[in-house]
Amino acid sequence: MANLDSGKGAGVAQQIPRNSLALLIVSQAAVIVPLAAHISLWIVGVCLFCGYWRTQVHMGRWGYPGGWVKAGLVLAAIGGIALSGYRTFSLEAAASLLVLAFALKLVEMKNRRDAYLVIYLSYFLIATAFLFDQSMALAAYEVLAAIVITAAMVGLNQLQSRVRPVASLKVAAALVLQAVPLTLVLFLLFPRIAPLWSIPVPSAATTGISDKLTPGDVATLTQSDELAFRAVFDGPLPAQRELYWRGLVYSDFKYGTWSIAKPLDSIPPPRSLGETIQYEIFLEPTQSKWLFSLDTPVEHSQRMELLGDYRLVNPEPVLSVMRYKLRSDSGAAMDPELDERIRIRETQIDDPQDNPRLQAFAEDLFEQTGSAEAMVEALLLHLNDKGYRYTLQPPELRDRFNNTIDQFWFDTQAGFCTHYAGAFVYALRSVGIPARMIGGYQGGEYNPVTGHLVVRQYQAHSWVEVWLPDQGWKRYDPTSVVAPERLENGLNAALSSEDRASLAFITNARFGNASLINNMLQWADSLEHRWNLWVVGYDADTQVSVLKNLLGQVTPTRVGFALLAGGGFSLLLVTGAIFWRRRLRQRHPVERLMHRFSAGMARSGYRRGPGETPAAYIARLAGIADLDGADMAERLQRQLYDPEGGNVGVERRKLRKDLRRLRFRLALRGAAID
Repeated sequence: MANLDSGKGAGVAQQIPRNSLALLIVSQAAVIVPLAAHISLWIVGVCLFCGYWRTQVHMGRWGYPGGWVKAGLVLAAIGGIALSGYRTFSLEAAASLLVLAFALKLVEMKNRRDAYLVIYLSYFLIATAFLFDQSMALAAYEVLAAIVITAAMVGLNQLQSRVRPVASLKVAAALVLQAVPLTLVLFLLFPRIAPLWSIPVPSAATTGISDKLTPGDVATLTQSDELAFRAVFDGPLPAQRELYWRGLVYSDFKYGTWSIAKPLDSIPPPRSLGETIQYEIFLEPTQSKWLFSLDTPVEHSQRMELLGDYRLVNPEPVLSVMRYKLRSDSGAAMDPELDERIRIRETQIDDPQDNPRLQAFAEDLFEQTGSAEAMVEALLLHLNDKGYRYTLQPPELRDRFNNTIDQFWFDTQAGFCTHYAGAFVYALRSVGIPARMIGGYQGGEYNPVTGHLVVRQYQAHSWVEVWLPDQGWKRYDPTSVVAPERLENGLNAALSSEDRASLAFITNARFGNASLINNMLQWADSLEHRWNLWVVGYDADTQVSVLKNLLGQVTPTRVGFALLAGGGFSLLLVTGAIFWRRRLRQRHPVERLMHRFSAGMARSGYRRGPGETPAAYIARLAGIADLDGADMAERLQRQLYDPEGGNVGVERRKLRKDLRRLRFRLALRGAAID
């Protein structure tokens, strides 16, 4: 068979069945669809054209591309990718090159060997899709795509006249289903390693929080309802006003932009002083190292690091859904004694000539108050009394790079959380009070289906930390005095009708403006949460916890025996299913009686002939045994074709007695008929 498939001029055995070719083209489309969002549109167009070209070749209208044409197509594909704006060695560029190679291979596919190569590339493209997305919807879709690809491979092993797409799909679905038990065993028990899909995707970051922040960035981010992370609490959920998810610390301000400073040395978690909150976070891919937590983390994984400004970071960028547990104590003091390096950094103003009006205002206010804590309260009172307005669409500033805080504080007096937090920090630093802006999220949406908290990008927020003597860093939120409903009831409560109109329909539905749709979205989110909980988030720590419950003590020997036992059990399940499908279907009692009689006679040498009816078989055997075969054949006919007629029980007993007597007489004769 290998010679037939690999040699030239092998005839029908080398040809690709018509219906199998159709499945190959369908599978090509199926595996490319999930990648279409991550590659250029012209590549999708090339794939469609290649599929059309191969169809025309099959119909005899076009010819296969020649050697020079193929070389030109390859060079054009490489050049097109180079000019598409992808970063060097980026995942998008690699995926684009693979998709183009897949499409071009389809065009030159002539025999079964080429078809098998296309099928193997299809499986590889399925795996490539998970580099970009690991959602439950994509997994379900790719299972269906794998069935279509497997069906094409099944069709390749059928004769030209026997290829049936529906039958091939059924066989492929059965093969995939039979692989499920062993897949589950390997997933649960095989040692976990870092996900193979953990590859940097610089252009595919999903988080909106950045290491640089201008006032308009967060307002723009509020337009997005992309998921940031989910959180599960061991106890009751904290109040909305306590849900400050701390992520980044912005210490440097220059040309209207806040940015994080160079990280200081890591520090041990502070000692808990009171009641703590224990929770677990499922963080979406950010392509960055920073993590989110409530104030103040007192316990975290040894792999994580708590920096000197109390930022929690991961050793590696978060490239897939990351699951981690934390314990926080909001009463734990942060830096009760301030390091001089931090004091200098958190009181620095890069350009003393910038924003002169706010600097003068802050100096006058500090002279009146006399202390840092009183200064903070005076600033909050000023924001509350002077008619400042909270909006997602603040007025444009005359100059985006100079005196931006002056323009906001004294002229427009309307803005988003970043405007208020940035101006607040700047005013405090103007008089030498250490202050910094914190970026993260505030609040969250409770999902009643599974009881977890959902934090989305439109809940991005910024607030202020001020260092006070003997107290350390204390949190203040200027937005709370401008729009207190933002903290108590969520973002929706603080928005005007104009702001809501600027949001997407789905975002408004999540705010509860369309309850039926919101309920459906919560149900879908609960499914995705369970998927992250047990599949995407099934890391090494979770596996150890599961294995302890299953095996007691986790040792290589026990895990090995569990793998063998689980693998053997899964194979038994598949074997049992195969034999169950081949079992004899439920028959009428007379049919079962006749089947057992025929099987027994066949073992004695009296085999039923091909096409011989049961009545003719009985009559032939009765003639050999010198019995009246006509009566027995008539009784059998009545039982087979009129099973409910007459006295069923009596007739069946007579038939059983006749067959027993016939078998006995034949045994006495000792003659066998071939």
